[in-house]
Amino acid sequence: MVTFGLTSLRISFLYKYQYMPFSALIVWGLTVRNYKSAFVAATILVAMTGCGGESAVSPPNSAGVGSPPGAVADTPTPSPTAVVVEPEAGGDYIVAASLEGAAPLKAAFDVENGLAPSWGTGAIPGLYDANEGAFRFTCGGDGDLAYDDPLLYPNQPGKSHLHHVWGNAKFDASLTSEALAASSATNCNDTSWSANRSSYWMPALINDRGEAIRPDLVSVYYKRKTSASPFCDPKSSTFIGKCIGLPNKIHFIFGWDPTQPTAKVEGASWYCTGGTGGHYTNLDDVFASGCKVGDDLIANTIAPNCWDGKYLDTPDHRSHMAYGSYGTWGYYKCPASHPYLIPQEENKATWKVTADMIAPNGTSRVRLSSDDMLPGAKPGETLHADYMEAWVGTVKDMWTENCIEKALNCSGGDLGNGKQLIGAAQPTYGWTNPSPRSLVSSISKAS
Repeated sequence: MVTFGLTSLRISFLYKYQYMPFSALIVWGLTVRNYKSAFVAATILVAMTGCGGESAVSPPNSAGVGSPPGAVADTPTPSPTAVVVEPEAGGDYIVAASLEGAAPLKAAFDVENGLAPSWGTGAIPGLYDANEGAFRFTCGGDGDLAYDDPLLYPNQPGKSHLHHVWGNAKFDASLTSEALAASSATNCNDTSWSANRSSYWMPALINDRGEAIRPDLVSVYYKRKTSASPFCDPKSSTFIGKCIGLPNKIHFIFGWDPTQPTAKVEGASWYCTGGTGGHYTNLDDVFASGCKVGDDLIANTIAPNCWDGKYLDTPDHRSHMAYGSYGTWGYYKCPASHPYLIPQEENKATWKVTADMIAPNGTSRVRLSSDDMLPGAKPGETLHADYMEAWVGTVKDMWTENCIEKALNCSGGDLGNGKQLIGAAQPTYGWTNPSPRSLVSSISKAS
């Protein structure tokens, strides 16, 4: 079994802003992200005692194999008194216990059961870049289709637009980090001894016949500059940010933002292996570029990699993360408000283009389920993705210390140390999803 230790603090408002003398300060602080001011005001209003706990794990059955590792909840133990602040809507702030995030996921079973010699030989991969390392694996495209979003609409089944999910097989509106830890089934690490129990999702791709089309596969990447590189050295003229690992239990949404529907989209684009190969904001432009039947169509979502070091989640599920910019200094750099450079999570959902995806006039006959949220949107213009981290800590350390820090080119779940995640190199069905289509009308909105 695997669980997260409950070491992060949930912040919740105890009263509505308008009833409190310091309400204006709280609202102002949250609006401009001056959390210190908001917390000072909230501290004057109320202080409460939170709860914490240690990670709890249990081994597999007595034979050492067979039943998938699960999880049990810990008995909470008291933690130091903390201010508890709850925003009006949108979810809670989750405060990071440290720069590692929450307590790491721990496995009582031997994690070696979920590993194999890399590529059958224990070979070590070559370099990815002189100053950067990459860890990659392949997930199946056969994940769930659901009208749920546990980040944006927690405990509200059926409220979201339709999503396609990859990673952990556990997915519903009430999904939590603890539930992910308890579920070993995943199409990114297909073994009962899975170390990657994370969840990833994006809006579903739908054709004009009302069919949701799952991808053939989703390639997932984590990349970051090495700690020894000048990009991680505060004394360097090309310093990006303080380089740290992927925070335990971090959650975020990125790409198109419905609260700023016409703003320029960062971290989300479409491209095709045919035509010009350029990246585009919508599917009409992709097909106009020469993308044709038989080519691969890719939805590319690249998460922000600058973290504020304070929160594992925020009410908007975005403001604790940021992209760097080139500014006047001419190189990529994290903003001062988000000074920590973490491994950048990236997804490449891939479909084989079929004739019924392209209209006779060359425009797209497929769109995203979320396009309905933007009046006048071009097909695919609202591309975005969600992420909930749930890696077993010891295995995440392996790919961080080897693939990232040694600047290796790790693929297929290769951990860079002669070992490889089982079930992470190729979907169980091969490279072509045998059953990609489902009628949207047949998908229930009940969790």
